[in-house]
Amino acid sequence: MKLLISIILISTVLAVIPTKVTNCIANPSVIFTEATLSVQPQKGVDETITLYGTANTHVELANVQLKAKWNGVDVFQEDFPEDEIYEKDDKVVYSLTQNFPTYTPSGKITTQFYFQNAKGTNFGCAEISIVL
Repeated sequence: MKLLISIILISTVLAVIPTKVTNCIANPSVIFTEATLSVQPQKGVDETITLYGTANTHVELANVQLKAKWNGVDVFQEDFPEDEIYEKDDKVVYSLTQNFPTYTPSGKITTQFYFQNAKGTNFGCAEISIVL
């Protein structure tokens, strides 16, 4: 029984898929260095995207705006209200679970996560791309 539990725990940990992340604004207050996906991207399946970074100054997160492009064409934008405060050198971890509907066209999807303060000013941006 202990072996079965160990195997389940190890396979859960190994299920996280690292993916490339880029910072998509100049002089960001949060520098993103890593991103992971919970599963291989596929239609009709929940996907949790987790971003990892570090704040390089005091920032107050009020909203994360998600923008998505399919093969370079804007197709989606949604706001996710937040209420977080980060100080210099704080670790920033942000996760969002989305589902690509089964009718999503195949191709490259580029997502940009804009981290905004209460005035709507972007102070951080992480970009990842996946292929469906």
